Amino acid sequence: MKLIEKAEEYDPSIAKVKELIKGREEFITRFPIEQLSAIPITEYASIHSKDTFIYWLERKNILAGIGGGNSSKFGIYCAKDGKYYRGYGNNKILLEGEELQTRFNTLKTYILDAIYKAKSGRIEEISTGGELWDMVLLKILNIYVPEHFFNIYSKAVLIQIAEDLGLDKTRSLKDISCIHLNSEILKVLKEKEPFASWDHMVIGRFLWQTYKVESKKGLWLVGYNYGGNQSVIKRFLDEGIIGVDFVGNYDFTDDLELADDDLELKIEEVTTENKEKRALLSFFGMRKGDYVALKSTYVKNKKTSILKISAIGIVTEDPDEGYRFDSELGHTLPVEWLDQDEVEYEGLGYMRRTIEKVSKHDVAQVIFGKYLDDAIAPLDGKAGVAGNKVSKSLPFGERNVVLYGPPGTGKTFHVVDFSLNILDPDRFKELKAMDNRQLMKEAFRKYTNRGQIVFTTIHPSYAYEDLIEGLKSDGVGFVVKDGILKRLAFEALYHGLPEEQRVDGGYEQRKKQVLDSLQENIPFDFGRAERFVIVMDEINRGNVSKVFGELITLLEHDKRLNEDNETIVTLPYSGERFVLPPNLYIIGTMNTADRSIALMDTALRRRFSFVEMMPDSNLLANAPMDLQLDQLLETMNQRIEVLYDRDHAIGHAFFIGAQTIEEVAEVFLRKVIPLLQEYFYDDWEKIGMVLGGIGKQEGDPYIVYKQSLPISKLFKGADAANLSEAAVRYRIKTKLKIEDLRSIYD
Repeated sequence: MKLIEKAEEYDPSIAKVKELIKGREEFITRFPIEQLSAIPITEYASIHSKDTFIYWLERKNILAGIGGGNSSKFGIYCAKDGKYYRGYGNNKILLEGEELQTRFNTLKTYILDAIYKAKSGRIEEISTGGELWDMVLLKILNIYVPEHFFNIYSKAVLIQIAEDLGLDKTRSLKDISCIHLNSEILKVLKEKEPFASWDHMVIGRFLWQTYKVESKKGLWLVGYNYGGNQSVIKRFLDEGIIGVDFVGNYDFTDDLELADDDLELKIEEVTTENKEKRALLSFFGMRKGDYVALKSTYVKNKKTSILKISAIGIVTEDPDEGYRFDSELGHTLPVEWLDQDEVEYEGLGYMRRTIEKVSKHDVAQVIFGKYLDDAIAPLDGKAGVAGNKVSKSLPFGERNVVLYGPPGTGKTFHVVDFSLNILDPDRFKELKAMDNRQLMKEAFRKYTNRGQIVFTTIHPSYAYEDLIEGLKSDGVGFVVKDGILKRLAFEALYHGLPEEQRVDGGYEQRKKQVLDSLQENIPFDFGRAERFVIVMDEINRGNVSKVFGELITLLEHDKRLNEDNETIVTLPYSGERFVLPPNLYIIGTMNTADRSIALMDTALRRRFSFVEMMPDSNLLANAPMDLQLDQLLETMNQRIEVLYDRDHAIGHAFFIGAQTIEEVAEVFLRKVIPLLQEYFYDDWEKIGMVLGGIGKQEGDPYIVYKQSLPISKLFKGADAANLSEAAVRYRIKTKLKIEDLRSIYD
């Protein structure tokens, strides 16, 4: 087992658990278990004090983090108005008087009951999924009953560990509470060396570092020139703050208790420009302990871009605690300035946005290098934005989805996100909040290996026999062979059978059980059944009628098994009964440059919901070169939309990963220009318009240039009389310079 191998190489002394032990002891001293039953509501939650149970749990860096999400995770919380509530959003309920006291007493009893059950080893009896999120209760149990738990509370990470340990494969891990997962993982590990001799906190540290989810502190560049020329750097430095003045007439104080998604919606509501939204999302994405540098940019000698750093500091409070609205500066956060040295860096002036997150390692080293040794945050990262309530019976939601858009817009990339959100939404939200793409890809791969995700590519010769069923030669005659969708449908149907009806075997045996149950009208229950996903790449390239056949009818939501208009058909080759279950999802991808959505089969369009994937130039904003790659892409696509249509835009994915001017030039020569030639049928005037113009000679700063043809030399005598001397041919430069690329948007 790789985990054991890594553990044998691990030095427990680097885990640095002394601070963790000290923090836990301080918590117990402040909130002794004997006094929990008598603690008043004002000591549990209050906006007027930082010496509360909730504040210590979330803000004091005790053991590990439960940050993110919203305050409802604590069961009862005190809002900005000083009143007590439970729930949030549309489910937010005010608690007052006797009802408040009754609910608070119930909450305390619930917490104490869980603690005493854990102390006596009856962890399986602890009830979960209540208004107090399991993640929060797990941290409380880890504080008061450290012998049975370790310091990781993220369910997404716990599932990953459990899968690697091969924990009880007869159960669905996503339906197990993080409390029980944590305890079971610890039991398994303590039976193995070297874990048997390790402190539980060392185990937690090792696992957190091994699964590469240690949250690094954010590194930010913040501009100080308001309105272009109005410098506010003196106030920033004198008052120990940073700020952003977009939507400077709106105070976000009352919105900071919102969940992350709701706060983003509020920002979208009050902003009018994309740059405002982007800056505010970055501003409210800063966290206590992040590093910030005050910056400005300019161009030196009309050639070299310069990034000027005037100060470096560290954010001292999260936005929900440290945010203040200022009538002149707008939105501010407190900062402790570490130095005020002015330094200029050549070639980094491309970072012109009001707030830039520094994600490139080499750039981070240049600007923040002397502080990066300490840039690993305590285990109080942003993991766990989603709650850890176990949803035993999730709503099915949209079951037929097509992701459509121009080439290079990340449709296949987003298939991973959509699939995980279907199969395990809580885990997906948590991994997304961690911004850990590697863990998401590993989760996707494991679901694929289990057979819960199947991938197929549709093409012009793809047929009904490939998708549903058909006759295939076995060397002697012809036999009925099940197609990819039919096989997955029967697997999904099998998981809807009552457990006592399931006799696990091969595919044919499972299919027989399903067919017998359909024949005998045995009820299916999909409320807790595993979900299955088929990904149909390039769904618009096949002959829809030929490929889908009678499946077109079965795709409708109300025609699926157990739905109002349940429809069971008889298949033409096998004569078997067939129906689609509600736990089977279809995700299609569609390249609009190949075929417009308007031209799709009407019957298919009516049965799918469509999610547009358009180019996102924001993803190119931090390209590490003296070229505004985001503006370049945005400008090209606006021109394409005018000259052709928006279905033929250029996707951002073409440029993702391009680190140098040479690599960008290669993308243009090998991908972008051939695509434009295809779009405009070699109409070079239009191609030139998209690329910023056409040069009169090779030395002009354009990608495309004209070259005159010597008609009289090419054609002699009378042959040339009727030909214009103005004939030209268009050439593409074989080596592109930065000036050629800048001409697209300058």
